[in-house]
Amino acid sequence: MWWVGCHGGAGTSTIARLVGGLDFGQAWPRLTPAANVVLVCRASAQGVWAAVGAVEQWRMGATGAKLAGVVAVAASPRRPPRIATERLQLLRGWSQRIWHVAWIEALTAADDPTDIGVPPDIDALRHAIWPTSHREGTR
Repeated sequence: MWWVGCHGGAGTSTIARLVGGLDFGQAWPRLTPAANVVLVCRASAQGVWAAVGAVEQWRMGATGAKLAGVVAVAASPRRPPRIATERLQLLRGWSQRIWHVAWIEALTAADDPTDIGVPPDIDALRHAIWPTSHREGTR
């Protein structure tokens, strides 16, 4: 599984560290055409707009990767702005899956995200991404 950030600060490194897989930065992987990719964005107007652009690249065939879905990471502890929610609805029609990760205050103070354990949203994402045989310790 490749995690691709739709923009800087999306949370790709943290997600990859907690869920497993490889953080590929902000570029589509070109190493293998069958790469499974999950896009990561912040649930903000700009973050989701960047995700719309990345999904549009995928839809136009700019990459041979398989898009497994999009993760929208909360940009703050507050509810996302309406425009971000509307854009996520648009993405729902283009992407196989949309996952939401709530704001996790403990991550803002952690040097290593694994120090805080696995928050419920991250655990749900992990279970959705990896089949039972590929979960923690067997990847």
